[in-house]
Amino acid sequence: MTQSEENAHNEEFANETTTDVPDAAPHLNGVVLEEKKNKPKSIKDTISDELERIGLGGKWVWTLFILCVTPNILNGFHVSSYVFLGHLPEDMWCEVPALKGNNWTSEQRQLISRGSNNSKCTVYDWNYIDLRDMPFQDAKNFVDTNTKPNEISCNQIPGYSYNYIDGTSTFVPEWELVCNKAVHRTSAQLALSIGKFLGSFSFGFLADKAGRKTSFTTGAIFFITASLICSFSPWYPLFLVGRLGLGSASSGLFYGAFTLLTENICVKHRSWMSIAFAASYPVGMLILSALAYFIEPWRYLQLALTIPAFFLIINVYFLKESPRWLLSKERYIEAYQIVFNKKCDIESEAIVQKTPEKTAKEVEATRDEKTPTFRDRFRAATHTFSGLYGQPHVRRMVLTCYFMWCVTSLSYYVTALNAQNMDVNRYLFVAITGCVDIPSYVLPIILLRFMGRKYTTLSLYFLAGVPLLAVLLVPADNITAIIFLAMMGRFGISSAYSIVTLYTAELFPTEIRNSALGTCSTLAHVGSMSAPYVVDILGQIDSFLPTTICGSCVLVAGLLTMTLPETSTGKLADTVEEIEHAEEKTT
Repeated sequence: MTQSEENAHNEEFANETTTDVPDAAPHLNGVVLEEKKNKPKSIKDTISDELERIGLGGKWVWTLFILCVTPNILNGFHVSSYVFLGHLPEDMWCEVPALKGNNWTSEQRQLISRGSNNSKCTVYDWNYIDLRDMPFQDAKNFVDTNTKPNEISCNQIPGYSYNYIDGTSTFVPEWELVCNKAVHRTSAQLALSIGKFLGSFSFGFLADKAGRKTSFTTGAIFFITASLICSFSPWYPLFLVGRLGLGSASSGLFYGAFTLLTENICVKHRSWMSIAFAASYPVGMLILSALAYFIEPWRYLQLALTIPAFFLIINVYFLKESPRWLLSKERYIEAYQIVFNKKCDIESEAIVQKTPEKTAKEVEATRDEKTPTFRDRFRAATHTFSGLYGQPHVRRMVLTCYFMWCVTSLSYYVTALNAQNMDVNRYLFVAITGCVDIPSYVLPIILLRFMGRKYTTLSLYFLAGVPLLAVLLVPADNITAIIFLAMMGRFGISSAYSIVTLYTAELFPTEIRNSALGTCSTLAHVGSMSAPYVVDILGQIDSFLPTTICGSCVLVAGLLTMTLPETSTGKLADTVEEIEHAEEKTT
């Protein structure tokens, strides 16, 4: 439950308790009821009651649901779009300019120049000017019978160029992100992850300060602009700026829409609508796979992913500001107009709630208050830090959660990007990944009813880790078995991801809960930023390294879960002292 939801729940609880009439004083019933009858309901209570009523169902709920869920489909486009936009070419070789002057075919020129093991980035250091004057068969006999010279990289040859089999289906050839520049290809996915990291707290702050719709609208503007930059950028650095903007805007759309939805619908709909909201993300992956299959030039594909972003204008036009946020900011007239869909006809005197003036005694007491010292300010500033790391038991929980979040995020993104290392069809891989993700959001709900937080998390980690490690045992040519095990791992890690946030929130007391979730989220972004390098760099060393690393780390995370307490059996703690006291009682 978000902070705004907790506040709303507390206000509702307070309203309910103040209107009940105690049974111990039946003779006052008539007086109290008469007062209630004569006293008009405040505008805040009127709006809250109507919001509860329309939040139960009907046009309001379904309109809000559709407007909030559809933008999240766009988020599913761009995380996995790197698989199609930035994949390595099927084959490439270094073209030697000196050999172009004869009548040899491309295959013949490769036979003469290409380095050992059919190298893509090096050529033999022959005297190509002499070789080009020979007939091909004579040149072939010469290079076969003579000792091979040293190999040199392609960029050491004046006027060199790379030839590609599929040069338009990926942005790699356009900016020559191969060989010694191959690491820069991964920057495209890193930029997206950094953008998500920056957007998660910047748009979250904007949503709390300026409003949910303001955050969503800003995210939509960023999203459209960044998509256009990615589609038409002539330079790779500018393309990376566009990817950074896409990642940031995706967070703006996600957090703004999710908060708008969850804080304005009733509890009955909140659970399944939250799952449906999350499930819209893999729907975007399925659409991406279909578009990539039919649209090959990478710029055309990027443009095809950009065009749906303009539909966000419709969402921005019809979305209203969150009534609960408006109530929290005491903007009652706007909230009334949104909830009742008509002009506010209540007297302004009933709307403005002035703060009672302080008595002379209260003013005097305020003057007598001690001015905070530097030591007091320092203690307040370090209270959160000491709460997270000061007590041994809490510190162990924090470090364990950091590892869990980082590993979960790393494995989630590695399993989404690892198509090329598995030598599988990219389109099929992304489509299956999207299909697997949808039911993965349902399994945790079932397990939580019977197993609690701790053993559900443990089970899901083992469900993910064992198949990922088992990929090691499968022959490289058994593609069906490799895909099956990889998707089993993906299913487990996606399910675990949906549990980790809930479990972490319940582990920590109220006074440091947001700080714990915030720092854990930072470690999750570290995992997502590392994922493309694990796939692209370690995957080139050995195709099984990414799944092996993820499988091992996930199993370790599962074992570390055993050191955490179960949280589903008791009420949540409010202070660090309660956590430590409970730990002392169990030891």
